[in-house]
Amino acid sequence: MKKNLKKSLSGISVPERIQRITHLIDSFDNFDEILLHIKDPIVSLFDAERMTIFFIDETNGEVFSKIKTGAAPNEIRVIVNKQSIVGYVASTGACLSINNAYDQNELKAIYPDLNFDKSWDKRSKYHTKQILAYPLMYQNSLFGVIQIINKKSSEQITHLDRANLHKISRLIAQAFYVNSKMMNKYKSKFDYLISKYIISQSDLNKALAEARKRKCDIADVLIEDYKINKSLICKSFSVYFKVKYLEYDNSYTPPEELLSYIKMKNPIKFMRHNGWVPYKKENERILIVCDDPTNERKISEIQLVLGDTQFDFMVGLRRDIVRLIDKLTAQPIINKLTVQPKKSFNHVESELKVTKENSFQEEIKEIDENDSLIARHVNQIIAQACSKGASDIHVETCPGKQNTIIRLREDGDCYLYKEIPANWKKAFVSRIKIMANLNIAERRLPQDGKIQLSIKGKKIELRVATIPTHGGNEDVVMRILADQEPIPLDKLNLSPWNYQLFLDSVNKPHGIFLVVGPTGSGKTTTLHSALNHINKPELKIWTAEDPVEITQKGLRQVQINPNIDLTFSTALRAFLRADPDVIMIGEMRDHETANICIGASLTGHFVFSTLHTNSAAETITRLIDLGIDTLNVGDALQGVLAQRLTKTLCPFCKENYRPSKSEIDELGSQYGEKFMPELQETFESNSMCKPRGCPRCDNSGFKGRTGIHEILVVNQEIKKLIQKKAPAEQIRESAIKNGMRTLKQDGIWKVLKGDTTFDRIRAVCSV
Repeated sequence: MKKNLKKSLSGISVPERIQRITHLIDSFDNFDEILLHIKDPIVSLFDAERMTIFFIDETNGEVFSKIKTGAAPNEIRVIVNKQSIVGYVASTGACLSINNAYDQNELKAIYPDLNFDKSWDKRSKYHTKQILAYPLMYQNSLFGVIQIINKKSSEQITHLDRANLHKISRLIAQAFYVNSKMMNKYKSKFDYLISKYIISQSDLNKALAEARKRKCDIADVLIEDYKINKSLICKSFSVYFKVKYLEYDNSYTPPEELLSYIKMKNPIKFMRHNGWVPYKKENERILIVCDDPTNERKISEIQLVLGDTQFDFMVGLRRDIVRLIDKLTAQPIINKLTVQPKKSFNHVESELKVTKENSFQEEIKEIDENDSLIARHVNQIIAQACSKGASDIHVETCPGKQNTIIRLREDGDCYLYKEIPANWKKAFVSRIKIMANLNIAERRLPQDGKIQLSIKGKKIELRVATIPTHGGNEDVVMRILADQEPIPLDKLNLSPWNYQLFLDSVNKPHGIFLVVGPTGSGKTTTLHSALNHINKPELKIWTAEDPVEITQKGLRQVQINPNIDLTFSTALRAFLRADPDVIMIGEMRDHETANICIGASLTGHFVFSTLHTNSAAETITRLIDLGIDTLNVGDALQGVLAQRLTKTLCPFCKENYRPSKSEIDELGSQYGEKFMPELQETFESNSMCKPRGCPRCDNSGFKGRTGIHEILVVNQEIKKLIQKKAPAEQIRESAIKNGMRTLKQDGIWKVLKGDTTFDRIRAVCSV
């Protein structure tokens, strides 16, 4: 493999080699994989014999070898001080360039106590001469040291070597920084122990296997077999679940009234089985110790058995929870426990059927008397909103005895749909939260979830957002996402010039094309129309979307899931290892995703994506603001399509009329006098359309929406402006001069075409 690597790198310039190392770093998510894949290219880049990368162990004040080449000891550990070469670099953050490690005078000239530990050479029977060591620094933080040993072709370490190692060290430090940030998200409740070197992943796997074999809790195995302090395991749970932890204290005596809050007979067995116990009461809220405070099933059951009582969570080990339950069992109150639920709780329980499943995937059928009252109303509202073609359902709870308002958004506009009784509001919101698998006990913080269901055989997904409002209430907004087919490109209502520009841009072999606009402006629909146009068996197309709204045969589509760290950037890195021709990324939200998109487009792939910007020209300045190099933006970007959705006239009742001279003059001045010849034929028709109203459009005169567009194509002139970081207005003027027509101009063309009115264009874009 090394011979093949040397052969593949022969004749390649140093900048190209560094670029290849950069691509390797971007291609892997796992940091250990990154190090394994870049070690040989780095050694080759410096024509060196060996390389070692050290990382800091803050707990012990040492640096330890993470990756090595050559027959070095299994692990090298060095104290962070100025007495060793690596320790000096780690403690000072300075670069060291040494031409003879055995020359004590050269070392003392750097620092009087600086020494080279010759024992490493004796153990490995190797002779170290030249050493180039550089700190791994990013965001003003030191992560470790990279050390290059013995150049083959030269007796001296050059200024170019130092400059190149500076670049490489920053790339590695940045990758480590990103990796450590991901680790800090703690994907499992034991990741804290791994990150602090308390236990290795392999030992944790062995402990898990042993726990399964014994049929016991893994925490017990870690404490008994691996001698890990119980408080460290509790700390790990606390960091993962983001709540305080509780260690069992034998002196604890539970308050006698605790069990009186639990509205069920014989709760002890129930609590043992489910791993939770009430601990104490604070500020009118019960403090619950639970082994998994994020388990929605447990939260729902606790909510039901506590009735109207509010509660908060602490996390604890299951062994401690059992001992706390035993303490409760010993209390005299256990013999008096015949508490009946409050009337208000009985009322809610009878009308609210709680599902214990992870997601709601039932068929909404005809409403009958066997359904729960609240469930039937929620189902009815969702079903009717879908049948009306609404895009959003708004549930607005009000303080006191005011009724809860339900509003729908249809064709971009909100309107009052119905009101429900004030005393239903908590149960109504709870029902939606249960369907979306949200925490019904948490009413103080916003939450996001999803509901999957089927209406008359059609799959529907609702994105649910809850927001706490005044008076202890919660509002809910549900966005309706129905399975859709892609719209053919020629049905997008693009003007003839925009249609041709769009075709020319998306048929390029590589580059990046962006569709921009506000939320709900149809960006995803347009992207899928473009993908549908180029979707052929000879092209491999990957998409990363959140959510997947439109499905197409031939596309490999990935649903983003941030809860498990499947983000746009993670998916994009995976795509680059999966032999893509075309990639579609649902949104470029950050520098990391944008940078990988640009890199992918520069390496022979065509990339589609979206941004939230107001115009095509502003998109370019936004990319630069995200930290993307202007040269790369100019080289990669093929074009930008900005769009809005505007309401269209009802095709069944719209009326033709002859516009007045003042209307024509206003449209002409807004379009631009020098561009008037383009519209001369349309103006000569002397006819426009206006709304009338009929039953099919609810007498509004408008039905459905269409897009208005502007397409900026990146030519040589635009590239020069990008490289100069020219303002958006200057880029816009250049694009118009070269044939771009603005959103406003495209909207006016559609007014004259009879699709909409000028008032509707005013409502969606600046005129």
